[in-house]
Amino acid sequence: MRAMYLANYFLAGASLSSLLGWVASLHPMSAKAIAFLVAGSFILWGLCWLLDFSVSSWLKISVENLQALLLAVLTMALIGGGIYLCS
Repeated sequence: MRAMYLANYFLAGASLSSLLGWVASLHPMSAKAIAFLVAGSFILWGLCWLLDFSVSSWLKISVENLQALLLAVLTMALIGGGIYLCS
């Protein structure tokens, strides 16, 4: 995976998680739905770390590329969580 694609995925994900954090801070009812979505995403993220060899063969990418993508997902989630906590 090229660094350019990884950077694009990171920027798109950071923008999306920031937007979801902002919407959750505006509407209390949507905060519960977004919290459910985030919890499901973290469960899926953790399963991808545990099953990285089978997931990488299913996605037809190398394990190193999958781990780089998962680290980018972690950093964009941290940025989105910071935006949610600060707003």
